[in-house]
Amino acid sequence: MLDQWMHYFANPKVNSLKKVIFEVLKERYAQNEPIVDRIGHAMVTQEDMDRFLKLVTDIYEVAYFKAVSDHRKQLEKLGLDVKVVAERDQSLNDG
Repeated sequence: MLDQWMHYFANPKVNSLKKVIFEVLKERYAQNEPIVDRIGHAMVTQEDMDRFLKLVTDIYEVAYFKAVSDHRKQLEKLGLDVKVVAERDQSLNDG
């Protein structure tokens, strides 16, 4: 237990990184925790953390848009016209 506290105080960014990655991966986090832990120990500055999280966001965004594009192309081959639009946040319109 004391060892865990010493690791936390030595580099609190590790736990911040773990929390962010857990929020994204959910049930897949456990299988990736060892690498997340090792990456986290390399994060020594806030800029390191910010740049790494930007990298993860960029990867997620590129993969998402590729999946949407691939799906749209498959549907267009079937003769369907597809347009992907952002859903409006109804809470903004209620007040």
